[in-house]
Formats: sequence, C-alpha cells, structure tokens
Amino acid sequence: MLVKPLNSFYIVNSIENYKHHNKKLLDLIEKTPKKKYDDITYTDWKIPKNMDRPYLKYFYDLIEPKLINIGNFLKYKECEIQNTWFQQYYKNDNHSWHNHPICNFTNVYYIELPDNNKTELYDNVNKSIIDLDVKEGDLVTFPAHIIHRSKTNQSNKRKTVISFNTSFDKVDINTINRTLTN
Repeated sequence: MLVKPLNSFYIVNSIENYKHHNKKLLDLIEKTPKKKYDDITYTDWKIPKNMDRPYLKYFYDLIEPKLINIGNFLKYKECEIQNTWFQQYYKNDNHSWHNHPICNFTNVYYIELPDNNKTELYDNVNKSIIDLDVKEGDLVTFPAHIIHRSKTNQSNKRKTVISFNTSFDKVDINTINRTLTN
C-alpha cells in the first residue's frame, strides 16, 4: 500500500475574556445532570438527549463567531453542531484512544487545564503523538477521523472540557475560485 502523508492540521481559537466565561460555564455545568462514564468522573455524554443542559445555550452563543470564522477559513457556508457534552477528569481519569465517526470535525474547549493535560492526537503516518499548542480558554478543532485521547490526569486538580462534533457543508465555490485566480 502506498501512503502519502497528508499533514494533520488543527485550528486553535482563543476565547476572549475566557476566565469570565469559564466561571459561568462551570456554574452552569454544576446544574447539569451528570454521570460517570468509563474512566471519566463526570460527563453528560450518556444522559438522555431531552434532559436540560443549562450550559449549552451560553456555550453556543460563545462559540458561534469562532465557528463562522472556521467555516470561512475552510471555505464552507454552513456549520452544523451534531453533539455537545462536557467531561470532568479528576486524578487518574483518562479517555483512551478513539475517534469521532459520522462528522467532519472534533472540537474541544478547555475550561480547566491542569498541568498542561491537553488532548493528544495520534499521527498514523509518523507513528507519533502530535502535541497541541493549546491552553486554558482555547477551542481546538481537528478532523474527526484523527485518533486522539485525553491522557491520564496526574494532577490533583480537575480538568474540564466541553467537546462537540461539527460538520461543514455548502462549499463556498466563489471564494475558492477567487483564491485560485489570484
């Protein structure tokens, strides 16, 4: 089999005034039903979809301008959010290697990020780990087929993220054609 490397890429958007927003998000997450899931202490991943998730509207309003920017950068006109959930990792929690099927992109927003415990991406071509250049208050977006994990939280501090899946549609043909003629 011939494999030509296609560089994995990821997009990082910093949220302005993130400390204020993160405090508000944590308060709203506290009001959200939660369960343990695998090796993650708290998440709303497995609660029924019709249960109230108080943080969602606030979060969607916060990230909407960033999703518009990502769509513009990728030359798409529409973005659909398919799933959203939070995860809270306490000491020794982790999320093993996985991917996100049936969507274009995986997104992670870092609310609490102790000891630089970032998401790790697996580079299948080079058989190595891609170290993301992200910090608390950042929203990272990467192709959903990329295998990734949250390594074990060795800290006594909690890690909190909001993850969500997106798909983009309606290619902006005019913009692409303009970039090709310049």
